[in-house]
Amino acid sequence: MNPTTDCLDRVKNWIVFALLGTLVALCLLGIQVNSPTLDEPAHIARGYRYLITGKLDLDESPPLVDMLSALPVLFHKGIIIPPPHPVHRFSLTEFADMFVWVYNDAEAVINSGRLAIIFLSVLLGYAVFLWARELWGVSAGLLALFFYVLDPNILAHSQLATNDLGAACFIFIATYFLWRFLRRHRSVDLAAAGLLLGLAQAAKFSALLLLPVFCVMLLIEACRNRISHGWRTRQGHSAHRGLGRATRSFCVTLLILSSLAFFSLWASYRFETVPLQSFKSVWNLAQQALNSSGGQGSIKDWVMPFATYARGLRSILRRLERAAPVFLMGRHFSKGPWYHILVAFAIKTPIPTLILLAAATYLTLRGKHSAHEEFILYLPITVFFLAGVIFSSLNLNYRHILPILPFAFVIVSKIVTWNLGHLGQLILAVLCLWYAIGTASIYPHCLAYFNEFVGGSGNGYKYLVGADLDWGQDLKNLKTYMAQNDLDIVHLAYFGSAHPDYYGIQAQPLPTNKPEDLEIETTPVYAISATYLQGSYLEDVDQFSWLRRYTPVAKIGYSIFLYRLP
Repeated sequence: MNPTTDCLDRVKNWIVFALLGTLVALCLLGIQVNSPTLDEPAHIARGYRYLITGKLDLDESPPLVDMLSALPVLFHKGIIIPPPHPVHRFSLTEFADMFVWVYNDAEAVINSGRLAIIFLSVLLGYAVFLWARELWGVSAGLLALFFYVLDPNILAHSQLATNDLGAACFIFIATYFLWRFLRRHRSVDLAAAGLLLGLAQAAKFSALLLLPVFCVMLLIEACRNRISHGWRTRQGHSAHRGLGRATRSFCVTLLILSSLAFFSLWASYRFETVPLQSFKSVWNLAQQALNSSGGQGSIKDWVMPFATYARGLRSILRRLERAAPVFLMGRHFSKGPWYHILVAFAIKTPIPTLILLAAATYLTLRGKHSAHEEFILYLPITVFFLAGVIFSSLNLNYRHILPILPFAFVIVSKIVTWNLGHLGQLILAVLCLWYAIGTASIYPHCLAYFNEFVGGSGNGYKYLVGADLDWGQDLKNLKTYMAQNDLDIVHLAYFGSAHPDYYGIQAQPLPTNKPEDLEIETTPVYAISATYLQGSYLEDVDQFSWLRRYTPVAKIGYSIFLYRLP
């Protein structure tokens, strides 16, 4: 091997290591600053309980990422599971609150659970590098990894013990291995794709959107096989042969993928089975089918695998029938408008990413330097956006389309295939610098990132709240501010599950009436989460509207506003 080439390869390997190391360092520093978000205690508590007892009766969501988050907690000594309530059964919220905040050390439990998500984020980042490198070379891989590591949304969710980043990880890597199989036809890639397809389903219900993506990928390959194996021969009946061969290949591949996915999904549920009689609708259908076919057997001993998954899926389908109120761009909607998720993507994705993504897409559509396999990268993006538009009546957040980002970064990396020239290279360098500065300016409050289209993160609360801005992550930062400014007590309206007293915060409820109607001796300090300030998740959206007339004296991490009124 050429010594110069070998040296360059080592340098590039060290760059990959440095970028992934930067990701880990930023995540580890971030988890020390931000308090647990609204959903994290439930995910970790549920995963720990499932690992210890094998029970998923408090919630029917897929358990895989929750289990992975709970694995580091197993190494803590003295972890206590709350005993059963003497009167009623705990809900998941009650159980998680007791598990994290009452019986155990909350920060130790939460931060341990976050370590597993950081590991999954590193794994996902490396897969992004590999896919881009295989398509367009090492330089493309490094550019894709650069955008992945410094994306504020990826950074934010890499620090949270929820299932959003984990689902994105399994969705992307499963698609990557199927793409590799279609390119190289190696059995090991097909096996990996099938197993990871099942693990993605065990991570989050939204991974069901991966099923049409896989089917379309296989159909595209089947059409290509028909052309290459049928129409290129001279025999008159060769087209029929090509079609038959492509159909058989499609069916066999789909059967293998389905079988392996079934196995890994079922394994995630510890090969759970319940009597079929527990599902009356399925039981009746099976009984009718048996009777109509003239069968003599009985179905009373039949069982159903991973029944908890089926129940959870049924509850999700019921949720789709109910609309959820949404706050968007200063307005309250009884249900999310069709463009809700599109607006979220436009204002929470860094502008350099949007520019390069549009440029790379234009290049692909023009057909230069492109191959059919590039369009595979656009399939998940298209499917997730379509789902966001179709199910817009739900209160969707940016985290629900988080899986599209890794695919977008690979697409962006195609820029290196252009003959940019000196001016183009300068523009690319400026965009990368802009990208890095934008992330540095918001860190460690990455969850509250908004781009320059809306004036930056400081104006984000005017457009979106909830998990897009304010997920309860700044309670610890509020305590830091109080200590630095000698505040003993605040009137607090906090949107989150963390306990103020855990951080030593003395808090009284924030009044809903105007301050001039109060009889007070000293000027109080009012602290309110941006979500409640905008009236979201409240029965009365104007409950705290009187505060919106004033200018806050401080913003804690962009999500908690402080007022000291005259």
